[in-house]
Amino acid sequence: MSSIPASSRATVNHRAHGRCEWCGTPAPVGAWHHRRSRSVVDDHTHCPCNGVWLHHSCHQYVHAHPVEARRLGLIVSRYEENPYVVPVEAAWGTRYHSCGGEVTYV
Repeated sequence: MSSIPASSRATVNHRAHGRCEWCGTPAPVGAWHHRRSRSVVDDHTHCPCNGVWLHHSCHQYVHAHPVEARRLGLIVSRYEENPYVVPVEAAWGTRYHSCGGEVTYV
């Protein structure tokens, strides 16, 4: 699998203001989390709409609790062609993540 492009990583970190998008804790050394599996290779694999910025413990929690993470939009079905149509329950409210890194609040 290819690595996440620096521009996508920077866009997601900037969108999150360097904080974990789930709990809001500062996460300057956060991790990109793929909402939809990296094994689905298409235009959205490393797209900002498919990424969330999480700190290490929230990233581990998301992977350990996939049912809850899916309910929160932190995991998206591999069969969803467009991750941007699934809202994310973020620390700042429910929002949609665009391919360009913008957010739209519900």
